[in-house]
This record gives sequence, structure tokens and C-alpha cells, in this order.
Amino acid sequence: MKVVFQITSGDADVQLSMLGQLHNLLAQAAIEQTSLEVEVVVHGQAWNLLLPTANPLAEKVRLLQERTVLFIICANTLRGREMQLTDLLPGIALVPAAIFHLVKRQQEGWAYIRC
Repeated sequence: MKVVFQITSGDADVQLSMLGQLHNLLAQAAIEQTSLEVEVVVHGQAWNLLLPTANPLAEKVRLLQERTVLFIICANTLRGREMQLTDLLPGIALVPAAIFHLVKRQQEGWAYIRC
């Protein structure tokens, strides 16, 4: 099973809800012994989810990364914020355009979840 999540909200409650959904998905996949590949595409105002400091959700992101969830940031978002990939948590992947990546994943048959 392949699932791609999209998050654009900078609101901590929305972000926390998405992280909870990810946890539930991983837990159920483990119960059902289902192979799972998960990506979280972060863009727009959601960039703060991936900050290493002054981010109460950073540890939750790190724990999900340990469970093989791939967090991806949009290069356009970084450029708009005058940030570099190195300003974010370790292990974050970069795509040139989040919207293109999301469309591509859907064309490849990935399930799509917008948060």
C-alpha cells in the first residue's frame, strides 16, 4: 500500500491531527501485516512542521521518520521563505514542486490524503 499525505496548514492543531492519522495508519498496517510506503508532502504554510527548534512537533516527526515515513518539502516553499534544506530536521527530502509530485504520485496509483 502506498499513501501520500499533503499538508499546507501552519496550524499546530491541524499538523498534530495529521501526525495522529499517520500513527493510526501505521498501527493498523502493522496489525494487518500490510506493507506500507508513506510520504508526507509539506508545502505552503506547513513548512514550520519540519523545523528542528521551537517546534513542539519535531519529536513526533522524528519518530515517524524512524518508522519509515518520508517527509518531503517543496523547493518553492523553501525558496519563498529564503530557507535551505539544512534549516530543517535531518532526513527531509526535497522536490522541485509539491503539486507536481502529488499529481505524479496519484498517477502512479498512490492513495492521496489531504490534511
